[in-house]
Parts: sequence; C-alpha cells; structure tokens
Amino acid sequence: MSKAAASQLGRARAVLPFIIAAVVIVVVWQIVVTLTQPDPSVLPPPIAVLKSFGRLLGNGQLIVDAAYSLARVFSAWLLSAAIAIPLGLLMGSSESLDRLINPFVELFRPISPLAWIPMAILWFGIGEIGKVFVVAIGVFFPVLLNTIEGVKNVDPTLLNAGRVFGCNTRVALFRRVVVPASLPAVVVGLRIGFGTGWAAIIAAELVAAQNGLGFLIANGMDILRADDVVVGMIVIGLLGFLFDVFFRYLQRRLGHAR
Repeated sequence: MSKAAASQLGRARAVLPFIIAAVVIVVVWQIVVTLTQPDPSVLPPPIAVLKSFGRLLGNGQLIVDAAYSLARVFSAWLLSAAIAIPLGLLMGSSESLDRLINPFVELFRPISPLAWIPMAILWFGIGEIGKVFVVAIGVFFPVLLNTIEGVKNVDPTLLNAGRVFGCNTRVALFRRVVVPASLPAVVVGLRIGFGTGWAAIIAAELVAAQNGLGFLIANGMDILRADDVVVGMIVIGLLGFLFDVFFRYLQRRLGHAR
C-alpha cells in the first residue's frame, strides 16, 4: 500500500468514530421524538432542525451570526495571546518574576469568565468591547499557565546543547532554545484558551447581543423556536470541534519538528 493510500485510510479511520457518533445521536433523537411525541417548541424532530438549518443558511442569518461570534473570539484570543505568551515566557524563565506575579494570577484565575459579564456590561455597555473583554479573560489564563509550564519543563539536555553550540548568554539561550522548545505547550494553551473563549462568547451573547450564535439561541428561545436553538447548538459544536482538530494537528506538527 502506498503512503498516500495509507494516509487516506488513516484519516478515514480517524473520522469514522465521529460519523458513527453523529448517526447514533440522530437515531436516538428520532426514536425519542417518535415515542414521546413532544411539542416541537420543546423538542423538534431532526427533520425540522434540518429545515431550519437550510432556512437560516439560505437567508444568510447563520453565516452572519457565526461570523460575529468568530470575530469576537479571534479578537480576544489574539489580544490575550499577545499578552499571555510573552508574560508566560518571562515568568517561566525568572523565578523572582514568577513569585511576584503568580499570587495575582492565582487570585483571579478561579473566577469564571461568566462572572465578569455583569461587570463588563457596567464598564463597557453592551457593545463589542465588553464581549471581547469577557472572552479575553477566559483565554488569558490557560495560555499563560501552559506557557509558563512549557518554559519550566524544557529538557535540560537541550539547554546544555544550546550552550555547547554557542548560546553563551541567557538572551541567546532563551531565544534559540527555550522559546522553540516551549512552543508545543504554548499551542496546548492556545487550544484550551480558544475552547474556553468559545464557550464564554456564547454565554456573553446570550445575555447582551444583537447578533452572534448566542443571540441566535436566545432569540430562538424567546420566540419558542427550539429548532433554531438546536441549529445554533449544532453549529457551535461543529465549529468548536473543527478548531480543536486544527490545534491538535498543529500540536502534532510542532512535536514532529522538535
């Protein structure tokens, strides 16, 4: 078997469990609807959700709402990464800086991003800044903590090899050895942070938004359109899954490159 065929077979095997899981969910869902005959405003059948998906996709609402949610998450994700990664690299490399900043991190880290939603509304109103702020809180700590751990867990053998090959200063060793070696851990933090931010933006849009997937779900609840609610839930799950797959792929590539 050629390498290309083997690679395609491996991808098919990786995807197959998810396809089976999706089929099982739909079948069980249909069986429950058939046996219980619930009000469609409470639990719509799969075919009704499929029709709503086509309607929302056809009139452009689903694309617009997904684009707004993604734009907010990416803005907050990039902003948090721009702060958390450099700070994490410095804290991981400096024990004194770590001792100075870590108490603040540990005091704020347990506070859920959702708990910041009321304060964000009071401080920034119901505009975009408040939503980005809530997501940024959720993204910041996973990225920071994973970056710190990545730096602290750099293999001492790599540090010794770097010194042997000419990294005679701390700056050179940090730039040429520590930063590249900690990248896989940074990617893990970015992956976890994106997932946290994705959940946070949906919650923020449920409370205060005029667009976005969270707004789509909240509006569907208000007008008793459970099919719209389920469409929003499915799109949230699919997009989150696809981004997680991308980060896992990036993590594997960085691991092979080391």
